[in-house]
Amino acid sequence: MSEQTALSFTDEVLETNCIFCALCKDLLRPPIMLVENIGNVCSVCFMGEKRNNQKNLNNSALETIIAILKLPCKFKAKGCKARLGYEDLMLHQNNCKYRTKLCSLFKISGCNWEGSAADFVNHFKEMHGDHVINFENNLFYLQTSFNDLDLVKLLVMRSHTYILHMQTDLCKKKLFYLICNVRDDSDVFYEYSVKHKGSSHNYIKTKSRILPASNIYNDYIDESVAVEVDLESLRQIAQVSDTITNIFKIKVDSAQPDGIDEKMLHFFECPVCKNFMKPPIYQCQSGHSICNICRPRLEKCPTCRSMFGTTRNYSLEGLTSGVQYPCIYHDLGCSEMSTANKIIKHESECPFKPYTCPFPNCTSSGNKQTIITHLRDFHPEGVIFSGTPGYTETFRLDQNTYYNKVVERKCVIAFNHIFRLASKRVCEHCLWGAEVIGCTSQLNNFVYEVAIVDMRRPEKKLIKTDYCLNEMSEEELFKRCIMFPNNILTSYCNHGMVTFHFTIKQK
Repeated sequence: MSEQTALSFTDEVLETNCIFCALCKDLLRPPIMLVENIGNVCSVCFMGEKRNNQKNLNNSALETIIAILKLPCKFKAKGCKARLGYEDLMLHQNNCKYRTKLCSLFKISGCNWEGSAADFVNHFKEMHGDHVINFENNLFYLQTSFNDLDLVKLLVMRSHTYILHMQTDLCKKKLFYLICNVRDDSDVFYEYSVKHKGSSHNYIKTKSRILPASNIYNDYIDESVAVEVDLESLRQIAQVSDTITNIFKIKVDSAQPDGIDEKMLHFFECPVCKNFMKPPIYQCQSGHSICNICRPRLEKCPTCRSMFGTTRNYSLEGLTSGVQYPCIYHDLGCSEMSTANKIIKHESECPFKPYTCPFPNCTSSGNKQTIITHLRDFHPEGVIFSGTPGYTETFRLDQNTYYNKVVERKCVIAFNHIFRLASKRVCEHCLWGAEVIGCTSQLNNFVYEVAIVDMRRPEKKLIKTDYCLNEMSEEELFKRCIMFPNNILTSYCNHGMVTFHFTIKQK
């Protein structure tokens, strides 16, 4: 049979519609099942429908015929002239430049949009704006819950746009996800890493590469190319919360930052937190080293289970003088590198440093600007954004009211820092304390002042000042704060009400 005759035969077969699925009307995909009272059904439709009460058999003869035909691309009407064997055709159609894009949110939102590649991103932004995550400092932040079984997000980064697809399989106890190019013709497949963080200090880190656009259109993630994360491990780092913060970093340049000697830094990696150890460095009785942050949390060595003492690894500490340390927030986008002492100072005020919301029972996290925006949007009643770095308030001094403690908190955004101000009233005292959120190197630059004012005679004031504190537990804060006995405050009352000014000042 000549090639022209074979093509004519194929066209005649196509006109009979006998090689198309009776249900989805698409080209039959092996194994082809002949179902009673329905006809030939492709493998996808057969598996998706219950056929237990109907007779069916495998139509192997039709499978053989389809395998030898040179079939036209399904986008023939749009200009594609390709004719290929079945297996090659399936691969071709996934990447055909004439194909129209389907909305990736069809399965989740039911959107049945279909259009050109040029219009795909605009459609997504206009119709599904809540599913768009914009580039921020080389990072994408996404909070997910264990109840989120299927998520699709559009990641917008400079001149590149990607689709993120995440699925939770409760039966397999796995989280699967992948990131794909949106453009079919893109040959840029950058590496990326993801930090999965919960309410604990621990995290899980995964790595992979951007995948071709053809993977966008599958209803279910292809597990052979997806990244998988164990759900039980995620629950452990989430602890009391069911929320995980996923920090995606797409590495547009796979090269390591200049000056990082990976072989040297490998010897300084803490076996517990995986961060690089800086002096003081401790060691167990067998000689295994651990960083000064993890040492107080452990009684036994995680490597050999030997007991810890106070022994320092002075030899390893001596080598640190010749090491250029990357910032601990390197994976979050910071490129700063310096000696141990300088990098510790930098890390305390690094712009990439992650923050958590200062209000209790809120698990939101991000960099400083992200948290400031979060405070403005979600806690406006408890945040002072005005030019005045403090606030004035009045409360009733009634000792009988405070047998059960009363704690009030506010946040002040001042001097390019976030301050958490807390007051506590008990039966015998009133207490005030102030913390600088996320900053450890400039604590001595800030003080807080509490001024008790007699509103009958405003010139009469009782003022105390103290240094702002680092973040700490509520119990510890109120042990180190400013305190006024209630029997003294009584003389400043106006009809039983006490007025105070709570102010942050820079030295």
